[in-house]
Amino acid sequence: MITKLLVANRGEIARRVIRSAHAMGIQCVAVYSDADSSAPHVREADQAVRLPGYGATDTYLRSDLLVRAALMTGADAIHPGYGFLSEDAQFARECTRSGLAFVGPPADVIEAMGSKLNAKAAMAAAGVPVLGTVELPAPSLGAGAGVAEVPRGLMDEVAALGWPVLVKASAGGGGRGMRVVERAADLAAALEGASREASSAFGDGTVFIEPYVLDPRHIEVQIVGDTHGNVVHLFERECSIQRRHQKIVEECPAAGLDSDTRDRLTEAAITVARTIGYIGAGTVEFLLAPDGRIAFLEVNTRLQVEHPVTEAVTGIDLVRLQLLVAEGAPLPPEVMHPTVAGHAIEVRLYAEDPTRSWQPSAGHLDRFMLQGSQFATPTPGMPGVRVDAGFAEGTDVSPYYDPMLAKVISHAPSRGEAARLLAQALRRSRIHGVSTNRDLLVRILEHPEFLDGRIDTGFLVRHDPAALGAPLASEEAELLHAQAAALALQASHRASAPVLRPMPSGWRNNPNGPAKVSFEGHHGAIEVEYGFDRSGRSNHLRAVLSAPHSRSATHTPASPESLGAAGVGEGGVGEGGATVLECTPDEVAMEIGGVRTRFEVQQVDGVAYVDSPLGSSVLRVIERFRLPESQGAAGSLAAPLPGTVVKVAVDPGQAVEAGDLLVVIEAMKMEHEVSAPRSGIVSAVRVEQGHQVEPGEVLVVIDAEEGS
Repeated sequence: MITKLLVANRGEIARRVIRSAHAMGIQCVAVYSDADSSAPHVREADQAVRLPGYGATDTYLRSDLLVRAALMTGADAIHPGYGFLSEDAQFARECTRSGLAFVGPPADVIEAMGSKLNAKAAMAAAGVPVLGTVELPAPSLGAGAGVAEVPRGLMDEVAALGWPVLVKASAGGGGRGMRVVERAADLAAALEGASREASSAFGDGTVFIEPYVLDPRHIEVQIVGDTHGNVVHLFERECSIQRRHQKIVEECPAAGLDSDTRDRLTEAAITVARTIGYIGAGTVEFLLAPDGRIAFLEVNTRLQVEHPVTEAVTGIDLVRLQLLVAEGAPLPPEVMHPTVAGHAIEVRLYAEDPTRSWQPSAGHLDRFMLQGSQFATPTPGMPGVRVDAGFAEGTDVSPYYDPMLAKVISHAPSRGEAARLLAQALRRSRIHGVSTNRDLLVRILEHPEFLDGRIDTGFLVRHDPAALGAPLASEEAELLHAQAAALALQASHRASAPVLRPMPSGWRNNPNGPAKVSFEGHHGAIEVEYGFDRSGRSNHLRAVLSAPHSRSATHTPASPESLGAAGVGEGGVGEGGATVLECTPDEVAMEIGGVRTRFEVQQVDGVAYVDSPLGSSVLRVIERFRLPESQGAAGSLAAPLPGTVVKVAVDPGQAVEAGDLLVVIEAMKMEHEVSAPRSGIVSAVRVEQGHQVEPGEVLVVIDAEEGS
């Protein structure tokens, strides 16, 4: 029996494992880097061990430190979660040699499936359909390799697959180390980039090439096995909506899958599991081509990020199941004969901006209120929303790790109900301090194609992520949000006034013109005017969006609203149907056109976050008398985010064209390319490979070509 478990991971999966282990009476030990010292998983564990350092390589990827932490705390088992060392056979062996139970499959199974190349060969031999493959003679062709350096024989093999092709990392997963290549001229650069990213993420730069199937569906099957020879599947999951080859929306069961296709997928998954002698919880991943053909992709020898949707429809706690199997117990009856009740959908909430090429966002979570029950496995057939979050309000999102903030999972009797329930839960959530993909997820869940089940891996190719990811708050809604922010701001000033606090807000001995405050929002600069009469009652409220291409909206109450020292009290209806009903530093209620709407406002360091049924807005106060900002040299290109420079593609004096690659920055476990915005001559390169950069730091300076 396991009595104390060390969780060798961080974030939401560490909290998830701790929750189930505690429910089984098992004590838990957390590990944490210096960047995670105040993280929720550290507080929720019974004990915690510091791993000195910040980056994953120095902390969560140090198997020696993890084993030592387990032994020093008296743990008798290690759960690796997912990512990091969860699919590292050597780590599993180190645990076993140290007398620790490894909660996962045996090391030889992990090793056999750890290489996608080896896995595909083994499955082809077992009769499982696979895609054609071109193996590479070396992990990488080297930095700066040109297309002419790709051996002709290799190029011929790749061409025989048919363009486009997909370059993939043999180790790891999560969309890292993958590149789509449309033509031969781009192959060398794709091989180099994929190998570099794979080496950084997984410690293995080996890549291979396979045909790129256009617009397939990505279907996976959950498998479980025990030490008594039992192997079963727990149905399939749909994971087709992806960005950068990484899943962001998953569901169970797959939408509109016919029984014949489901049988072929689950039977193939069982064949895979029996072929490799699988023990524990794992996932077999397949591509489902538009013509109905299936092809084996890989086996993830661990718990998947999307496992909650399977738990929701089956009622089976997969972490509990993993721990039971690790203790040597046979699969319980409910697992041997599982059933599906209803439909479940999961979305991955990331700290990233879809409107800026998925640029990740690090920072302080000033507000983090997600609608749902924490880590609760819903009862099959009962609607509900579950939240698996790695962060809490007041914590920091670090640039050192994956930008996923949380998973939000809905469960309902039908797919349509589950989508509606999840979309509304996201709309009602409050997330301040970092950019997120929340609005993109809402639009996907409400998209007609998604609701009709017409989804595949090309969904976010057909539908522009920048458009889907734009704020749900329209231009008109942002104007209303700006008015609410201005009123909340003045109420805050009144409440904190050092003198004459009982006097009505805006009171003047002599009548004066309206007060003004300006904000910078998503749709442009907004100027808000508000005024009060001598009794402190509002007689003016107006907002104008000052962007060349945008419209303006104005709400000017003719009748005053009663304003007290703490804010607006009962008021009358003004011209245009605008009424200010309540106003505090945190909340403003207005009636507009006969409809009452409440606006929640949070003010943090010159930024007003406004949430309402109309959406959410981030409004930065524009200082009336700003100090001159320091300016870089003309043509300077600054780092868009904190990270590490992994490649510098240009030299001083080099001519570049618009769109040419200049620098590659690695941040939050992904690579981000900085390209030339225009043609010119590189006059300065301020960074080199391995350089740590901060947002706004100058990377490259480009001068306009003479005469242009």
